[in-house]
Amino acid sequence: MSLKPMQLKPLSVAIISALTFPFHALAEDVSVFEPVVVTAQKIEQPLSKTNGSVAVITNEDLEREGATELYDALSHEPGVSVTGGAGRPQNITIRGMSGNRIAVVKDGVRVADGYGANDINDVAGFNSFDLGDVKQIEVVKGAGSSLYGSGAIGGVVVLTSKSPEDYLGSNDSYLDVEAGYSGISEKYNTAVTAAKRIGDTENLLRLSYWDGNETRNYSEDLYMRQVEGYNAALTSEWFVNDAWMLKGKVEYYHQNMLRNDGIPPVQEDGKGWYSKSFREDADINTLQAKLGAEWEGERLLADQADFSVYYRQTENIGDKDITMKRIQEGLEYQRRQMETRKFTDTLIGGSAEMQKQLETGRVSHAIAWGVELEWLEHERPIRKAQLDWNGNIIAAYEPFAAATTQRAGIYIHDMIELGQWNVTPSLRFDYQHLSPTSSNTIGDHEVKESSSSELSPSLAVGYLWTDSLNTYLSYSHGFRAPSYDKAYGYVPHMSNGLANFVITPNPDLKAETSDNFELGSKYDDGKLSVYGAVFYSLFDDFIDHKTVNWNEDIKASEVQYMNLDGVKTYGAELTAGYWFDSHFQLVSKLGIVDGEDDNGEPIRNLTPLEGNTELSYHKRFDAFVRVNYAGSMDRTPGCQNEQQIKEECATTSGWMTVDLGAGYDIIPDLRINVAIHNLFDREYTRYQDVAGVTESQTLYSSEPGRYFNVNAKYSF
Repeated sequence: MSLKPMQLKPLSVAIISALTFPFHALAEDVSVFEPVVVTAQKIEQPLSKTNGSVAVITNEDLEREGATELYDALSHEPGVSVTGGAGRPQNITIRGMSGNRIAVVKDGVRVADGYGANDINDVAGFNSFDLGDVKQIEVVKGAGSSLYGSGAIGGVVVLTSKSPEDYLGSNDSYLDVEAGYSGISEKYNTAVTAAKRIGDTENLLRLSYWDGNETRNYSEDLYMRQVEGYNAALTSEWFVNDAWMLKGKVEYYHQNMLRNDGIPPVQEDGKGWYSKSFREDADINTLQAKLGAEWEGERLLADQADFSVYYRQTENIGDKDITMKRIQEGLEYQRRQMETRKFTDTLIGGSAEMQKQLETGRVSHAIAWGVELEWLEHERPIRKAQLDWNGNIIAAYEPFAAATTQRAGIYIHDMIELGQWNVTPSLRFDYQHLSPTSSNTIGDHEVKESSSSELSPSLAVGYLWTDSLNTYLSYSHGFRAPSYDKAYGYVPHMSNGLANFVITPNPDLKAETSDNFELGSKYDDGKLSVYGAVFYSLFDDFIDHKTVNWNEDIKASEVQYMNLDGVKTYGAELTAGYWFDSHFQLVSKLGIVDGEDDNGEPIRNLTPLEGNTELSYHKRFDAFVRVNYAGSMDRTPGCQNEQQIKEECATTSGWMTVDLGAGYDIIPDLRINVAIHNLFDREYTRYQDVAGVTESQTLYSSEPGRYFNVNAKYSF
């Protein structure tokens, strides 16, 4: 049971032309293939019928690519990009919005926020879970606040894990072993999956382990982090009777990243510091438990219901220990620096989701409604120690005040069908209360409680011209309450012992909101599919940093996160696919994202014209060849280096790469997939990886050269 006015670019004009193409002329004599079903909008429906842009990546797609990270899984979707990789924080960008403006939900529970400067989760990203047993990833492009609340102002990534039924089918037991290799990070992984039906229960146990290195760049001159981790998950479902099913899942994820290489001298004249020893040790741990019940029957308010209570704790701990020396005027000086950074995000919550089917004359309704209550606690303590000839300096502090966030949300969503019209209104009310946990001051600045509330409506109207052609116009309202790191942060940024600037808290921040419009059309007759959309988003009270004062006492600028107006993004996307017969398919995807702030300056997270074209063959032997490409990008914002000195922002050139892949069922129970990425070993840099940084900060940002992925699965 699943409860589940702008200036147009040339591409936009092409897509609008495609929206009016008479596709019904092509609908004759076709072979119909199984439709892709999505649940991210709370009600199951075919992808071709959704009144909005949703990208779907299946488990079969992940296995074919050999994808083990979000970075690999989402890298081929227009308007979507992920920076980072194995051993590095992974930050998701959707249509120009990134950081915690993107909600990531796994099995109905929000993944822990990432964090970093400028809404880039480059310190702790979204890589705190395992993709090994993910059944499907759905990416909602554009605001999803009318269903998912605060934090979904830029989009939603919904991950659904496999259930025991997905493995068992009509059998009472299942067992498989998997092994793989990912050349992008020289990572080896293995997993064991076992499912068993016992009486009225179905049970699933999955254990996975991986060992490798950090995702490499083209020159392979990044610091080498060793990456090792494991994931254990146990799922049980008990069918009490025909109406009720009780369910539970507990999962633990652990990953360690270890770096032992040192740093070069600070100066070239021999007077700089050298590292005698260097060790950086970081751990990510996530413990998640969920208990729930599903019900199906006929009642006044619901035909289906899903009740859950859940707990998740994610902890990032980083330790750094450096022993240094330098020779100056014939004397040797030694210093030891130690640092521990900890980030803890703890969530306790509960939810109730309902569905009701109604028929009233010629009008049919599929109604979903629900309630969510959540309690979150956040901490980011830091401990530093410096031992040298001047004595010992030990400091423990929290650059962000420990905080508690309380959330409550209630929503209703309706899919109304009246003849050829399809109308999908949604409305959600959210309330969020933010309060400091232990202290009302940080860095001599007062922090105080704050509350935000918002009504987030959305409305999509679609018209079914034929059984295969649907055109829609949608509006959605986005909402993001101020987060504790923006409201409660006091962060000195130091260089050579001096403060360059200091981020000071601003507890008076207002919530960000957005108004989002999309015009799209989807044609899918089972053989030919063409999906096109143009979109426009306007953000109010957009939260960004701004220099507000000069502090003469510490000789540094004071920077605060402030509410700004007038930020807007716009762009277009096109996906077209064609089945030549039941085995050969050609798919092409293209997208572009543009935008600017209230001063007319380009925003950071733009995307140049980018896409891919893939020819695939599907049978017992599967194969694909894909050409990936992107245009150049020189529309950049103003940039500052680490000393807050203005410099030219990094730009990128156009590029093209080729990927190959093949899979084969050697015997019915044994399948092997092999993929070669960047076949011709092309050196290039994606703009998303260097957006908003200076050219001098891009030395290690190139994409990897040619690499191989291999995975095999044997089912007993």
